[in-house]
Amino acid sequence: MDLAANLDAHERMIRSVEQATRRLASSGNIDALLQDVLAICVTAVGASGGTMYIHDERNRRLVFRHVLPEAVRERLPFKDIPDDFGVAGKVFQSRKIEITELTQQRAGETGEIEAAVGIVTKSMITAPLNMEGEEPIGVVQLVNKVEGCFSETDAAVLDTVAAVSTMAILNSRLTDEATRASTLLGMGKVSHDIGNLAASLYANISFSELAMDGLKTQLKDSNAEEGSQLYVESLQSMLEELKESVDRIVGYSHLISDLSAGKELRPNFKFAPLGNTIQTSAAYLEAEGHKNGVALRYDIEKDGPATLHDDLFVFRMVQNLVGNAIKAVRETAPEDWRETVDGEEDAVLGEVVIRYRFAGGKHVIEVHDTGPGMTREVIERILSGNARSEWAKASGSGWGMRIVKELAATHDAQLEIESEPGTGSTFRVALPHRQG
Repeated sequence: MDLAANLDAHERMIRSVEQATRRLASSGNIDALLQDVLAICVTAVGASGGTMYIHDERNRRLVFRHVLPEAVRERLPFKDIPDDFGVAGKVFQSRKIEITELTQQRAGETGEIEAAVGIVTKSMITAPLNMEGEEPIGVVQLVNKVEGCFSETDAAVLDTVAAVSTMAILNSRLTDEATRASTLLGMGKVSHDIGNLAASLYANISFSELAMDGLKTQLKDSNAEEGSQLYVESLQSMLEELKESVDRIVGYSHLISDLSAGKELRPNFKFAPLGNTIQTSAAYLEAEGHKNGVALRYDIEKDGPATLHDDLFVFRMVQNLVGNAIKAVRETAPEDWRETVDGEEDAVLGEVVIRYRFAGGKHVIEVHDTGPGMTREVIERILSGNARSEWAKASGSGWGMRIVKELAATHDAQLEIESEPGTGSTFRVALPHRQG
C-alpha cells in the first residue's frame, strides 16, 4: 500500500470514528442507534447498501434489524438466519472481517435474496460487531462498493467503526437495563405494599363470608320475605366477585415481584376455557376507555375448547394490550377534543376490538385499535423488546409490552403485530392448544 493510500485510509478512519462517536452519543434509543451504526458503516467504506443482524443468544440466530436502502426491507425473503449460516454466520463465529468478491465465481447466477430484492451482489464485506476480548453481538454485511472493490483499507476502517459502534450499543443496553432495574425495583416495592394491603382486604372478605352465611341461616330460620333473600343472594354474588378481584391483585403483586427480582416466571397451568377470562380482563378497562372516548367492542368465540393456561398471565396480557390500544386511539384526538364534545355522554373518538377464536390448533387473541398505526421499524422495536411508548399524550415506559412478551413466552405463544401508519394496529397472541 503506497503512502497516499495509507494517508487516505488514516483520514477516513479518523473521520468515520469522529462521525460515529458524535452520532452514536446522541442516539435516544437502541433501535435508532442501530440504524445509525449501519448508515455509518455504509458511508465509511463507500458501500451501496448493507444489512445488520443482532445475535439472539437464546435461539442461536442472527436476527435482521436494519437494511439500506430502506426500500429493500419489505422485499427480504426472511428475517433471521442461524448464527453459523453463510458468510454472516462464518464471520460471527470467527470474529474476523471477510471480503467476498462474487463477480467471477457466480457469473449468471442469482441467489434467493437477490431475486427477491432485485439487487445483484457483486462484492461484500462482512464484519462482526464486537470489541477485543468480548463476545460479538451481531454482524454488519455491506455490499457493492460504489467505486472499485473492497480492500484491506476498507476492512481496517470498518473494524474500527464496528468496535466504536459496538461500545455504543453495549453502553445503550447497560443504560436500558439500569433503567429497567430501577423501574422494576420501584414496581417490586409497590407490589409488595399492594400485596400486604390485599392480604388485609382478603381477611376482611373471609370474615364477611362467615357473616353472610350466618345471615342466610337467620333469614331462613325466620322465614324472611323473598325480597330479603334476593338481597342476600346479590350481596353473595358481589362478595364472590370481590374475592376474585383480590385474588388477581395478590397474584399480580407476586408476578411483579418476580419480574422485579429477575426470577423465572412459573405459570400455574389450569385446564379451562379462555373466552371468559379474555372478555372479563378487557371489561375492567371499559371505564378507562369511556373516559377517553374509546369504545370497547368484543368478538369472543364462546365455545372455544378448554386449554391449559395460567389465568392470571392471560388476564394480564389482555389488559396490557387493551390499555395500550386505548392510549393509541387517544393519541388521534385533537388537543381540544374533550372541550369540543363536552356534555356528550357517549362521544366516541375511536374503538378497540377484542377478538378471540380457536383456529388451526391455536387460541388466537387479537386486540385491534383505530389509532394512528405505526411503521415497520416501530413494530420491530416492540417485538425486540426495545420500544418505549410512542404516544406523546399517554407516556409510558414500554414495560407493558415487554411484560406481554415475557408472559407469552411462558405459554410458547407467538406475538405478532400488523400495522401501517394511518390504519390502526392489531396485536395478536397465538397460544398453542394444550390438552389437560
